[in-house]
Amino acid sequence: MTRSIVAVMTGFTFIAALSFGTDFAIRAAMPALFEVNGRTDSVAVLLLTIGYVGLYATLGCYLAARMAPQQPMRHALVLGSLGLLFNAAGSYAGWSTAPAWYHVVSLVLVMFWAWLGGRMREQELTIVAARSVAV
Repeated sequence: MTRSIVAVMTGFTFIAALSFGTDFAIRAAMPALFEVNGRTDSVAVLLLTIGYVGLYATLGCYLAARMAPQQPMRHALVLGSLGLLFNAAGSYAGWSTAPAWYHVVSLVLVMFWAWLGGRMREQELTIVAARSVAV
């Protein structure tokens, strides 16, 4: 049980640290694209954000699945569910910082990123198992 909690929390921390760090770097590098309250309507910035958060979420869920003592997909999806809760709360609190389509798309994709990270680990395990049988 402890290893499962550590796996999920490690993935969560990985995603949060990279996402918040990249958000900060983008705002610092391109302050003209953001209003005083942090709002942006730049489609390019919003799509970039969806892209890097998706990458970090996929890798974080893969990390959780890789660290899992068993059932890697379950660990990735638990992390995805946790991420969905935090993203929903963040979208609610920061609804005015981006257009509605951005919040909706971001929420819809959370579980896909989690599944993708878990699937990557499952495929890795399948390859390892196939190699060990072939030897």
